Amino acid sequence: MKKVNMKTCKICVMNESVKEFKLDSNNVCNFCLEWEKNKKIYLNFDAETEKNNLNKIKNKILKLKKNKYDCVVGLSGGVDSSYVVYLLWKMNLNPIIIHMDNGWNSKTSNSNISKILEKTKFDFKTLILNWNEFKDLQKSFLKANVPDIELTTDHAIFAYIINYALKNKIKYIISGVNFATEHSVIPSWGWRKDDFNHINAIHKTYGTVKLKSYPKMNPFKKIFYEKIIKRIQIINLLDFVNYKTSEAKNILKREFDWENYGSKHHESFFTKFFQGYILPKKFNIDKRILHLSCLIRNNEISREKALDELKMPNLDTQKINEYKNYFKKKLSLSDKEFEDMMSSQPKNHSDYSLDLFNNFIFKNISFILKKIL
Repeated sequence: MKKVNMKTCKICVMNESVKEFKLDSNNVCNFCLEWEKNKKIYLNFDAETEKNNLNKIKNKILKLKKNKYDCVVGLSGGVDSSYVVYLLWKMNLNPIIIHMDNGWNSKTSNSNISKILEKTKFDFKTLILNWNEFKDLQKSFLKANVPDIELTTDHAIFAYIINYALKNKIKYIISGVNFATEHSVIPSWGWRKDDFNHINAIHKTYGTVKLKSYPKMNPFKKIFYEKIIKRIQIINLLDFVNYKTSEAKNILKREFDWENYGSKHHESFFTKFFQGYILPKKFNIDKRILHLSCLIRNNEISREKALDELKMPNLDTQKINEYKNYFKKKLSLSDKEFEDMMSSQPKNHSDYSLDLFNNFIFKNISFILKKIL
């Protein structure tokens, strides 16, 4: 995968393997420049500012409380969502915790969730996706040869949480999305998480099982309820604290005996195998470049250490066959189907849908709405 003499940013480890990558005359990439432009908004809060930020959010939530629960939050067992739940617990708020089981949870993530819920005593709901539907949907995305198969999981939890909040008249949804470790957006690697129309377009082409129970959402519905009639509000709580994953992991371990599961988002076996094997082998995408670069800019890891990590294989080479066999068995894929999928020509998500949110006309409509609302 690694190219000879590949141009690389002198600050982070982003390089030419990323389509959107650009270098200025000082060999600094566009992602680092964007970070410098926005970091003052999100980072370097002192302890007093953090405390004030969280108090303001708490008062804001309690002021409009109409339900037993103050807010809704999704919990995967990963560090970001776990730390959000920890903060809500320390803020003495009463959220309803929603966990989605898509059939791919690791034992570590399940253990982390159990430990957190046992200590916080928060009420929770588990959304169990219909495996027959979801398996067929994931296979549709594999056959479509697009890079963001995780969209199927992200959309389901996103849609379910929003629909649950609307149904139960809970105004606030607390998210673990954050600028500190997720600030670089690479459009060519993914698609909008709220766009069921795109998911449906792919599934209609390659799927065989009708999506009867799969949670659904579209960006227009989200804008309507969030921006126009303001029935819900999404708060990225980690943007109001000086968030560092290394410190968060230490706090979670101390408070809940939380266990580390490895690389970012590896609390799911599917994500672990998809990011560690399918993406680099088929799409020439190494997500570690993105994740490590974010950590470098957030002063959590040195560039030298990140480069050393990138020299290591994505997955344990001695377990590749074990992982492949489990993946194929879980999705009922024959050896030939798997190899055909891996050797098929990659496609762009835009081959299946028009992204209205990147459409010139819609951008102008959105700009006008933001001005008048």
